[in-house]
Amino acid sequence: MVILIGTKGQLIKTAGIMREFQRRGMDYLYVQTDQHPSLNRILEEKLQIKHPDINLSGRKKDLESPLEMLGFLARITINAFRHRKTIKQHRILITQGDTISTLFAAVIGKLFGMKVAHVEAGLRSFDIFHPFPEELVRRITTWLADYLFPPSDWAEGNLKHYKGKKLIINTKQNTVYDVLFEFVPPREGDVDSDYAVAAIHRQETIYNRALFEKAVSVIERASRMKKIKYIVHKTSERQLRKFGLYERLKQNPAIEMMGYLDYISFMELVRGAAFVITDGGGLQEETYYLNVPCLIMRYRTERMVGLGETALLSQFDEEKIEHFFQNYRNFKRRKPFPRHYPSRIIVDTLLKQMEEMEGNK
Repeated sequence: MVILIGTKGQLIKTAGIMREFQRRGMDYLYVQTDQHPSLNRILEEKLQIKHPDINLSGRKKDLESPLEMLGFLARITINAFRHRKTIKQHRILITQGDTISTLFAAVIGKLFGMKVAHVEAGLRSFDIFHPFPEELVRRITTWLADYLFPPSDWAEGNLKHYKGKKLIINTKQNTVYDVLFEFVPPREGDVDSDYAVAAIHRQETIYNRALFEKAVSVIERASRMKKIKYIVHKTSERQLRKFGLYERLKQNPAIEMMGYLDYISFMELVRGAAFVITDGGGLQEETYYLNVPCLIMRYRTERMVGLGETALLSQFDEEKIEHFFQNYRNFKRRKPFPRHYPSRIIVDTLLKQMEEMEGNK
């Protein structure tokens, strides 16, 4: 098996699969495009998985702008072909999610004559521009992949046109929960702490001045209710400074501008928050597990998890945002969180496919 990923989010969501291979004493080829090299090395240590067997980019710094992407794509493509003999020794390539590395992995897998498995398949916003390019990446990866692993009944339903053409296995949950169950238990009972967490980082938000200013104004409004711990990545900081928003936030005594936290520390911070403000789909899922109220600063989301329970999709609508702030204590998970072991389901399925391929030789 080959696991080919590039971002910190992908690493978090494939860590359960890697750990499942490790628990079984099985080897796998871990290939990184390394869009977030410094963060990925920290995560590998924290999540107790090995460092990459092959690093296609050789980067020391994280990608910080869309302009860097062209050179990055050229470099990883050249290096993928340089390592093609090693990669092609394996029959199945696993990719995850909706990033540029997701699509790159699917294309490389098909070019190298491998079977491609897409983890977290079937999520859809049904709007090609929200989020962009993630929605487009998901659709193309679905078309390219041979094995699709949707994380819910709803996601599986979005793949109905592919039934009979591809192997579709519903894992019932996102693989991120395998990591959370091991490292960060959900909170119990009602919690209303003195702080909230903000995390705004998606390109469609931070490169759009109007949307970013709107998100910042919502954070400022929240700071009149709670102390805000605002996680600011390097790219977000650069855009805040460009739009003249950074100093405004910095001067607000109720807002603490924080840098990157490792995943486990960040999830522990989120678990203790009164609520979360985010434009990220990952936090929409993680706050559902942790049972933390979540305001989603997006027009559309490709995930159904938590909507109407722990999460509210704002659509940048003033009334909806105000409703959340007035009623955030009521945004709770309605039932206990089940355990479905999605990483185990994926590994079992792919090993069975490997056996069938060997038997058909």
